[in-house]
Amino acid sequence: MSIFPPQGKLIAYVDGSYNEALLKYAFGCVLLTPEETIIERSGSGSSADSLAIRNVAGEMLGAMYAARYACVKGYRELEIRYDYEGIEKWVTGAWKAKKELTQKYAAYMRSRQQYISITFTKVKAHSGDTYNDRADELAKEALTKPDGIPEI
Repeated sequence: MSIFPPQGKLIAYVDGSYNEALLKYAFGCVLLTPEETIIERSGSGSSADSLAIRNVAGEMLGAMYAARYACVKGYRELEIRYDYEGIEKWVTGAWKAKKELTQKYAAYMRSRQQYISITFTKVKAHSGDTYNDRADELAKEALTKPDGIPEI
């Protein structure tokens, strides 16, 4: 069985990280395309309001990056594989987004659903899942790089 999705669909593994000493959060994203390509992306930030939610800021950035990537590249479907439940539950409404940033995240992801179908799959953190572990590594590596989100 192939790890790659069918035509029109993108799979994204996303993870976030935080470093208190550096006062930075970051995301890692591994994209599996139907063209059998593995694309790795990461980014980081240090905005004060996002620092307050630590690695969750990175988790959300990773999912938002994946959604934007899928839209820009013309995919019809996006499956986000994550290990932090809020990534799905704020979007679906299973959790109430109480903070301004989680509200903005949920609104952004819902707005992308006008263009693509987004599904979510929970994966266990640090369980040997190759691409989830790689997204985690990318997020940690991004903490040491200048702030920014990669272009699509």
